[in-house]
Amino acid sequence: MAKGKYDANIATDLFWKSENNPNASVSGTRHLGNKWGGGYMSMDTVYVTHPHVMISQPHVHEFPQYLNFYSTNTKDAQDFDAEVEVTIEGEKHIIKKPASVYIPAGTHHGPVVFTKINKPLLFIDIALSGDYSRVGNTPD
Repeated sequence: MAKGKYDANIATDLFWKSENNPNASVSGTRHLGNKWGGGYMSMDTVYVTHPHVMISQPHVHEFPQYLNFYSTNTKDAQDFDAEVEVTIEGEKHIIKKPASVYIPAGTHHGPVVFTKINKPLLFIDIALSGDYSRVGNTPD
């Protein structure tokens, strides 16, 4: 097949293993850094099947971030039987239904704790930067 003008716009090297959660299958573009899409955003997706601490310490980014929590029920997108603690600038918020959490650049956030998982959920982390980095602690 001939090379297309936009072949470089399609990334298929999307899967990697988390060092802190080796049983999780993570897909996304964060590990590609600035090599994909001009470096304007990165995304990771994780199917969460059990309670655990995803991010243990408060930290900050120099870019905006969106933390998204979705049902995995293909017949009912509101079927969300889980609880997630998300702390923003010291305020703890409990997510009990599908949600998107906007974290402005420079905002301290964390920990992120999946406290109750009765049904799997899909976590999507979107960072408006191709170069994902943290200030304030070492990555979990």
